[in-house]
Amino acid sequence: MKRNLIIGLITGIVLLILGIFLTTNTLELSQDNVGWNGSSEFFSRLDRHTTEMIPDASALDRKENATLLIIAPNGTYSTEEMKFLLKFLQRGNTIILADETDTGNSLLSGLGSSIRIGASYLAGIDRAYNNSSILVTLPVTAHPLTNEVGSLVLDKAKSLTGGSPLIQTGIMSWIDSNNDFRISSDESFGRFTVLAHEQMGEGEIIVLSDSGVFINSMSGLESEYGNGQFLSNCIQYRPNLLIEQIHSRTADQSGPGWLLRYIRSDSFLKTMIVLVLLLACAFLFRKRPPGFADIGPEPVRM
Repeated sequence: MKRNLIIGLITGIVLLILGIFLTTNTLELSQDNVGWNGSSEFFSRLDRHTTEMIPDASALDRKENATLLIIAPNGTYSTEEMKFLLKFLQRGNTIILADETDTGNSLLSGLGSSIRIGASYLAGIDRAYNNSSILVTLPVTAHPLTNEVGSLVLDKAKSLTGGSPLIQTGIMSWIDSNNDFRISSDESFGRFTVLAHEQMGEGEIIVLSDSGVFINSMSGLESEYGNGQFLSNCIQYRPNLLIEQIHSRTADQSGPGWLLRYIRSDSFLKTMIVLVLLLACAFLFRKRPPGFADIGPEPVRM
């Protein structure tokens, strides 16, 4: 009875651990979301030796020769956080911002950048699928981020002003101010910037007006498009890659997701979990000594 209780307890612990590791969510852009609108595929490509998650702005202190990737920030950066970001730039580092909201504009303004994200989404004739908001955009300036990128497919991008253009839409594109996905009388065709960069002293700011390029359905597009290569260029842009997890929606989690991420980030915990599993397996499948009988009452001799 006691032995069965111990086996049941250990089995329950093992199942709980497996449940934690298999936990995902359906939050848009979350790195724990393996669905079409999650960013799990992008995060699975990261090299743990050269990538560091940044859960607090103070972790940027003294970082050098690094890229800070900020994907879809949700929330206002505090004065203290802005100070760390500015010092990060002043040390000659790079910030890549992928966003299409006013939160991105607030961040850019606080950093002193001239780049701004437009108010309305773009539409165009040059599309990847039967949807005028899914645009095929093209590099216009040689830059490490556009290296070997023949085209970049974006979904619901916005136009950028300021900075120097790196990638733009085709000439048959327009700012869809009324969101009807059609060219209207008060709208006009033109080229619009979707990726721009700006030197900020020794540092550099790069802005992409569509965070959706990092979701699973966009990052794994056919090889005829350069989305995969563009993401690789972002990862390899500097020797060290830092992923902002302070306000980024990629850090969103639900249920026990926080525990899963905490375990993943702690080498000691992961080692202990593996050790517990090995000990559990050894206990359950250990061999009994020859002649060892099940514990029970000794038969009564007549």
